[in-house]
Amino acid sequence: MSRFSVHSPSGHVQLQIALKEGKLFWNVQKNGVVITEDSPLGIILEHRSLVDGFSFAGENRGIIDETYQIPAFKKSSCRNHANTLTLQWKNAEGVLTVEARAYDDGAALRLLVEGEGKCAVTRENTGFAIPKTAGQVYGMKYVFSYEDHYHPIPACDMAQNNLAFPVLVDCGAGLWALYAEAAVFGDYGSSTLCSSADAPMTLMLRQAPDQLGPTETVLPLKTPWRVVLCGDLNDIATSNTLENLNPPSIVEDPSFIRPGTSAWSWMTENDSTKDPKRCKEYVDYAAAMGFDYYLADGGWPGTVDIPDLVKYAESKGVKIWIWEHSAAIRSPEIAEEKLSLWASWGVVGVKIDFFESDGAHRVKQYDYLAEIAAKHKLMLNFHGCMKPAGESRTWPHVMTREAVMGGEYLQNFSTFLPGGPDAAHNCTLPFTRNAMGPMDYTPVCYNTYLTGTTDAHQTALTVIFTSYILHIGEGAEVVLNHPARPFLSKVPAAWDETRVLEAWPGSFVTMARRKADEWYVAGICARRPRNSALTFDFLEEGAEYSATLYADDLSDERPFDVAEGALPAPDAAMVTALENMSQRPAHHQHDMHAMKISTFKVKKGDSITIPLSVNGGFALVLEK
Repeated sequence: MSRFSVHSPSGHVQLQIALKEGKLFWNVQKNGVVITEDSPLGIILEHRSLVDGFSFAGENRGIIDETYQIPAFKKSSCRNHANTLTLQWKNAEGVLTVEARAYDDGAALRLLVEGEGKCAVTRENTGFAIPKTAGQVYGMKYVFSYEDHYHPIPACDMAQNNLAFPVLVDCGAGLWALYAEAAVFGDYGSSTLCSSADAPMTLMLRQAPDQLGPTETVLPLKTPWRVVLCGDLNDIATSNTLENLNPPSIVEDPSFIRPGTSAWSWMTENDSTKDPKRCKEYVDYAAAMGFDYYLADGGWPGTVDIPDLVKYAESKGVKIWIWEHSAAIRSPEIAEEKLSLWASWGVVGVKIDFFESDGAHRVKQYDYLAEIAAKHKLMLNFHGCMKPAGESRTWPHVMTREAVMGGEYLQNFSTFLPGGPDAAHNCTLPFTRNAMGPMDYTPVCYNTYLTGTTDAHQTALTVIFTSYILHIGEGAEVVLNHPARPFLSKVPAAWDETRVLEAWPGSFVTMARRKADEWYVAGICARRPRNSALTFDFLEEGAEYSATLYADDLSDERPFDVAEGALPAPDAAMVTALENMSQRPAHHQHDMHAMKISTFKVKKGDSITIPLSVNGGFALVLEK
């Protein structure tokens, strides 16, 4: 048996490739903790099998160290720093090259096959073997839209469903792994994961279920990167390794790429974009809130004069996005005609919907839409689509994607997910779907639909989730009259720095994000109340900050956090509160809409404790 290893620059992450009895395997460790067990590695082409009978044919090593910026991202600067290992293996049917990289927060590899002309990939024989010592595994059954929950999956049930990328694994010792893919383009397409009843914990790559034949492509062939992010939950949520594995930007002049908040009427009023008067009222609402955009969603063709709406919005300092069905632009020629026309109207972005496939034939459409939109200086939002895989580096004007069971499901239009996203789902997304790239969850719903979460929780989602066009889901009149209006008016859509302060998937998340000199801190929890203990050690030394806190109002609840030891004697205020509670016919029901707003001063090193209601949250802005 032969083994070749590459370590990350810090030496903490190790990716190892092994040859055992003519077959290739790979594994990843961090700080001696197993992140993946030995996992199969290989590829089968229509007339060539590159999975066994291998012998070693060559080795190259190198270093990558560069920095780059993405115009709209979760951090202001990205570092691409890795040690690389390239190995050649040969068998009777050809040569297989394995290109590997080790980063301080993960490892990745891809397969290369040299040659010329057309080829067809029958199967990629590559997998991710979950460690036998792993704790909880969070995954989502594959659906074309990626609109489902990331549930904990027991080992005995792992083989029941194809899973979508990503998969989150608790590896123990405070380390987590996110199994992912990166640099997914139309020359290969996206993949799913599945296992067998005999080996349920080895997740093997499979092509998209709706791609019934082999993947038709050309040589030389490069697969997408197969990625294992690893570290604590902060490492998972703040990593830019997926972006590192993508090609550089295709946008020469990024000045048209402007992250911001958008008014959006469709979620609360599906027919609003068929009504020219209502569209203009939403433009007025956007202007009143200081929002950058209004999205004229599905329904505008033939009913709303978009050039007229653009002109009206310009007078209010607001820009217009429009919607289109992907089926109406299924060729580069039609896309060129339509996108050039819309750009001439003054539209700044297009939401394109209902792709619903990971097959190479559909992924090619993302490629040409991104190229044509860049040419016409249009931003894009892909909906009803596959998850991102770090393409923000290559396509920085693709501001967000859906591929998530988000706020629109609160409308109860699903037969298999009634009720929509819950608090546990919200507490899992930062380390699963949102770790893959921007996510158009369309957060914030206060009164229009039941959410099962508090208003403070809903407000916090604007910070917890990243979408570089932030669509506010609630209706105009509700937002304009809500106590959180000042927060929503100023919360940024892109960030200079991100930190996860505390988290556990499905249970709670507290995050801090910085834009220039201002910090935004938000926390949410699920299924039970909790206290969030904040220490402001991330603030600038010597500076004082003015803090405004939007939190759950717990004045009608008994305290839920009791110190060890004897219970304190009740004071008069507590006795009165309990008597008042006993006189209310529904005293067991907390007002989920009640919000308490407070202001105070803080500096680096200060600490506070913020109580959160069941499925509660808080949003805090710190102004220097």
